[in-house]
Amino acid sequence: MTVKLLAVIAILLTAIGVWAQSPAPVTAPAGQSAAFPGGINRRAMPRPLPSRRAGMQPQLLEHQRLQEMATTLSSMHTLLKEMQDKAASRNAKDPVVKDNLQMWELMLAHLDQQFEQLRIATLAREDLEARRAALYNQADEKAAKEAQAATDGKTSQPPVAPSTVPPSTKP
Repeated sequence: MTVKLLAVIAILLTAIGVWAQSPAPVTAPAGQSAAFPGGINRRAMPRPLPSRRAGMQPQLLEHQRLQEMATTLSSMHTLLKEMQDKAASRNAKDPVVKDNLQMWELMLAHLDQQFEQLRIATLAREDLEARRAALYNQADEKAAKEAQAATDGKTSQPPVAPSTVPPSTKP
């Protein structure tokens, strides 16, 4: 019975993991087809310089998702503690209870590890986005200074006369 139970749990966890890692469905704007030639659906690449407000929305969603995941993991750890306390108070020798607790411990350890990896990846993405935005700002400032220098250079210099050969003074 325990082998069957563990097999079912493993299959369910695998199915959930595959489902969680599958990409979101691609939706096409009105009037356009989402399918490219060959029948392959592809996501559009993000623009190199999105508006600042549009760039903040995905970051807020990522933080909200991370917070929800942390809350869920916290409640799962609490539930595991309660299950361990119940098993210890009953002095349970039942192998199913022990297997169940062991399965929960392994699953939570794996989920904690995945959560930490996701948190690190999110922080790295935010750092990369901040650096990219700083580079774009720096390039914009440099272009503005060059444009200002070019306009100042045109207005402040006196007009230059065309180069002519001075008349020779032969007697």
